[in-house]
Amino acid sequence: MEKILQAIRENTPEGFDYEWLGKFVRAIDVDSLNYKGYLPEITDKKDYARNILCLEPFECVLLYWPPGVESAVHHHKGFWGYVLCLEGTVDNIEYIQSGDQLLESRTIRAQAGGVLNEPDNTIHKIVNPSEEEYLVTLHFYYPALDTLDRLRIFDLDKGAVATLNEKAPTASFAHPKDNYHAFEEDAFKYVSLADNPKTRSHRIYPIIPKPSSKVIAELIGGYYKEQALEYDSFDLKHESRRKYTERINALIADKLSESSVQKVLDLACGTGRRALKIREESEASYDLMGVDLSPEMCAVAQNRGVNAQSGNWLEMELPEGSLCAITFLYAYGHIPTEEERRQALKKALVSLKPGGLLFFDAFNLNDKNEWGPHAVKAYEEHNLASFGYEKGDVFYKKVGGEEVAFLHYCEEDSLKAFLEEIGFDVIDLKHIGYVHRSGEILDNDDEGALFVVAQKR
Repeated sequence: MEKILQAIRENTPEGFDYEWLGKFVRAIDVDSLNYKGYLPEITDKKDYARNILCLEPFECVLLYWPPGVESAVHHHKGFWGYVLCLEGTVDNIEYIQSGDQLLESRTIRAQAGGVLNEPDNTIHKIVNPSEEEYLVTLHFYYPALDTLDRLRIFDLDKGAVATLNEKAPTASFAHPKDNYHAFEEDAFKYVSLADNPKTRSHRIYPIIPKPSSKVIAELIGGYYKEQALEYDSFDLKHESRRKYTERINALIADKLSESSVQKVLDLACGTGRRALKIREESEASYDLMGVDLSPEMCAVAQNRGVNAQSGNWLEMELPEGSLCAITFLYAYGHIPTEEERRQALKKALVSLKPGGLLFFDAFNLNDKNEWGPHAVKAYEEHNLASFGYEKGDVFYKKVGGEEVAFLHYCEEDSLKAFLEEIGFDVIDLKHIGYVHRSGEILDNDDEGALFVVAQKR
């Protein structure tokens, strides 16, 4: 820790800015940081503790958080900085003030080595989401805050706003009255994501650094376990999702009806509903197999008559050239890295007969009506490449759900080149409306998801 403080004192240039400070914080090697001796004493298990390490040329302060503890929502007005997670997991929940409403905006999760951005005018709160583990965070602010005097905090439950004075040790409503300059009752109305009519069914939920592939697979498994019993009803109740899946089902069924297929594998088969619907619409009688990471999803598929097994596609044993077609729907983007996507497609190539068909859809990074452009913005704004992200990576949650899932968004030209490099010929690629003009075949490159028909060369 002394080396960091020395670097702050000796290496900070005059007139440094927000960008420079971000590079400085992201370059810190958390694994070599000896911070244990600097941890402040926790006197209240329901509040965090602060230890200011330096104030010049900017503030560096170490915070120690008991399990489940969070700050009050507070407003960074006139100062900016970064938060480096040293130990545990931290959620940064951001808000937007609109008139007399305070709207929940987004959540970003950081683990050891992750850095959270706090630009000027940020309204947010810091949360230790764990009920068992302590959290340690290192904060960097400019101008320095020797006290929390004039910091405004928001009580989401009561709609109250308080202004702290120099006596307040933390951003909290739990202090004595003489820790506040002012206290306003009924100052705003809080609107959560779940209560906001403009909120979609799911929300982006970045995690930094990017977790390992093993952890991502566990996250996706947990997400689909949570969704298993209601997944089909969700598909059918949401008109945009239903029209999108029905169009792709129909396109695949039409193609399969044109050829004599004997055996089809549905990768990431889920509950088996779509695979069975495609076979029914094709009026073909091919053998239908399925594989899915989720045992709960597979159980539903098996009950419906699909020969489904639970496991990793890359570990599934299949004779070379044994399949006439493979469907891989709404799941290609769940593969966490380019190398693993390459392995999955190569295995599909080997498993198909010469001339065999691969059908899959991928989310379009350039779809102006979807998360792709937001993913690019987050990638650049939060320097996600330095935390292991590939351009187009997105973590997300269902609003009201607890489990996190992952998607990778693709660009059309690079996806075509990727398939051709592996050994497929792309014989058809369509843009299918998802959120906007759902189920329609679209002409513009910046609309719709990508539906691909590829053939083994």
